[in-house]
Amino acid sequence: MSAVLGKTKRSSADVRSRLQTAIEAGEYKLNDRLPSESELAKAFDVSRPVVREALMSLQALGLTESQTGRGTFVVSDRVRVPLLMGRYSPGHIREVRRCLEIPSARLAAERRTDRDVGELAALLARMADADDPAKRNRFDANFHIAIAAASGNPLIIKLVEDLRAVLEEQSFVAARAPHRRQAAVDEHTRIYEAIVERDPDAAAAAMEAHLLAAERSLLT
Repeated sequence: MSAVLGKTKRSSADVRSRLQTAIEAGEYKLNDRLPSESELAKAFDVSRPVVREALMSLQALGLTESQTGRGTFVVSDRVRVPLLMGRYSPGHIREVRRCLEIPSARLAAERRTDRDVGELAALLARMADADDPAKRNRFDANFHIAIAAASGNPLIIKLVEDLRAVLEEQSFVAARAPHRRQAAVDEHTRIYEAIVERDPDAAAAAMEAHLLAAERSLLT
């Protein structure tokens, strides 16, 4: 089985991200069948429902196709942008991010634990050090999910995970822009610092500024 399958606890978003990276890197080629749900669950040390959610996200991204009685097969090595943008307009995404991620940052500043701070610090450091845009994009997604986790609301975590699946290609485009690399790190650092200082207003403002900067980057 592919070396990308680790034995650490993962969310459905992380499982999806690791499988997507493997597909895009050619570890799973076009028309290859992915391991079964039970095999993936064992390899990632997660439940089968977590794997099922990850596989559904891959299919929504246009990377795989489920064939009844046969399994899940790779049908593309790149996310099909029209598929996502046809279902969700940039305006829809913008509104949902503001409604979800700004309050998420505010709650994280109010409720975060020392463990949450450590997780955010580690992801921020990895994001800053990563030269590969795909890796930076993955750390970016996990950073936002970690903020949701710090909010202490499991439904916010699930919604942010689902949102990041929708944002996958858009975020990857932004991660590849040379002018966004340091700017994104600085923006995430300001969010992190506000959460560390338990300043809800500053955390919300920093998240809003980050979302606005990301949107402007995509427009340019």
